[in-house]
Amino acid sequence: MVNNVRGRPLGGASARKRLLDAAQRHFEVGDLTEISSRNLANEVGVSHTLVNYYFGSRDDLIAAAVALRVAPHHVIAAAIMPDGKIDLARLARGLIAVWEHPEQGEQLTRFARQLIAGGPHAQALSSYLQHTVFETLTAEFGQERARRIATALIGVIFSRYVLTLPSMTAMTEGQAATHLLSMMR
Repeated sequence: MVNNVRGRPLGGASARKRLLDAAQRHFEVGDLTEISSRNLANEVGVSHTLVNYYFGSRDDLIAAAVALRVAPHHVIAAAIMPDGKIDLARLARGLIAVWEHPEQGEQLTRFARQLIAGGPHAQALSSYLQHTVFETLTAEFGQERARRIATALIGVIFSRYVLTLPSMTAMTEGQAATHLLSMMR
């Protein structure tokens, strides 16, 4: 039985880590979107209220678990200027750099291929991208322009990294970023 007492949560930071580790295990298996926060908390021996305490909501826990594998929100955050505006050139360079990274790129490509195939992670990943990428772009640029930007991002990612079209893979990293930026403007 889990003790639900007021005040600082029992288990400290290890409870947060255990929740996140369990969410990642379920993400790997493909059933993260089906498991309730109560069942996830019971699995690691903590109160289900700690999901909200540490993450804000079950969906935010899912996003955190996915973000440890795929971190588009970091690319978006790095593209935000001090005035709060998104710098599209920074976004294009950052996105290409993440996908070009030897380890991250391979992982991202695997997840993108699973998403295409409707793999077990598709729903959680799609929800995460909608929330962290598309909604951020929409807030900055409006829905129509955000759709165009998202289409450019997805088009370059899939043609260069997932489908590995020779005309796209022949470009240098810098050329790929410039090409992406030209489509986002």
